[in-house]
Amino acid sequence: MRICIYCNREKEEGEFSQEHILPRAIGGVLQPINPFSTDLVCERCNNIAGFFIDAPFTKSWFINNYRASNATKYTRLTPDTILPLIYMGVIKELAFEGKICENYLGPTGDLIYHFHAPYSNDLDTPVMVGVPPHIRKANVDYGFAFIFLRSNNPAWLPTVIYSFASAFKKSPLYLGNGPTPDIDGIGFKDIPDELIDLHARLWEMQGKQHAMTFTIDVDLGNRFLAKLALGLGCIFLHDSFKTSEDASLLRKFMWTKDREERDKIPIHGSGFIGGDGFENIDSFLKWEGGHVINLLIADNKLLLYSNFYGARGSLIQVTQNKTHWQGKIDESKMFIIMPEMQRCIGPIHMAHLLAHRTSDYRNEDIASLEAEIASLPSLPPFVIQNGLK
Repeated sequence: MRICIYCNREKEEGEFSQEHILPRAIGGVLQPINPFSTDLVCERCNNIAGFFIDAPFTKSWFINNYRASNATKYTRLTPDTILPLIYMGVIKELAFEGKICENYLGPTGDLIYHFHAPYSNDLDTPVMVGVPPHIRKANVDYGFAFIFLRSNNPAWLPTVIYSFASAFKKSPLYLGNGPTPDIDGIGFKDIPDELIDLHARLWEMQGKQHAMTFTIDVDLGNRFLAKLALGLGCIFLHDSFKTSEDASLLRKFMWTKDREERDKIPIHGSGFIGGDGFENIDSFLKWEGGHVINLLIADNKLLLYSNFYGARGSLIQVTQNKTHWQGKIDESKMFIIMPEMQRCIGPIHMAHLLAHRTSDYRNEDIASLEAEIASLPSLPPFVIQNGLK
């Protein structure tokens, strides 16, 4: 018998599964080490947390687009490369027979239009990019998707096509500005008669601004931050933390669905949206294109600073009980993660990063990561002759 760190209940050994505290989609499978994986979570908590805590964060407008932008920037382009798409929003004037139109950008700025019935939001979960994972497949309308290519560079075309097909695996696919491609394993189809007028309208929109709307959750990622703090605390601190009042508060926050009820829970910190005073912290600690996860001691409290993709950072209190971290953390335990390169360095001390950046001190792990980033080849141009219309 073991106790699950997420629900704090004793369960049989066979009920536990491997949990990526840092989700796979944003770097949860790391090389050469993976300090953010644990088998101390029961399968039920693992699944529920993945659907209702991890996914709303990793599939949010911000994180999806940070991920897509950095994937293109830090990739080593090959014919097999598949990249995530940038999500732009819903084009209201393009509703078609009860289907909404969501607009994406492909790896080379390609315009993508996905028409589908609106996804159900009956469980009061935040709006996500793509199909929310908790919806039963039988209730999902996968619709259809058009792509208008921007690149005519043969080096980019496989990545553009395969990235588009990967994003809409169960949807009929149409090429809007060229003949129907005949590619093994990819479901491109000829544009049917009932979509001819819609295709003509999409063609007329090329080169023009699109008026779009998108929804941002003002509570973005706060439940995820509580889960991250709880998980890392259970991995890196003394076992006494797992059953402490500090851990109980984090559990309560991560499992409380209603935002107004969450606001009543005395968890100290600042989320990704709102709050001032992070500019100076972020300027020293963030890592362009990657994540910084740092357990640090300040004001006799253990805090978790996290910054994803070099954007805005956040702080959350893990514990204020010194006995939880004494002998485990000496002022700071920091990891730097480059998810698109599948690299993680650490743990290092926060002072090592600051000294590396501001003095003659050289940290070999940081220098090695910098050298690997610098060695990435330049990406080929999107257009090598008169562009496609």
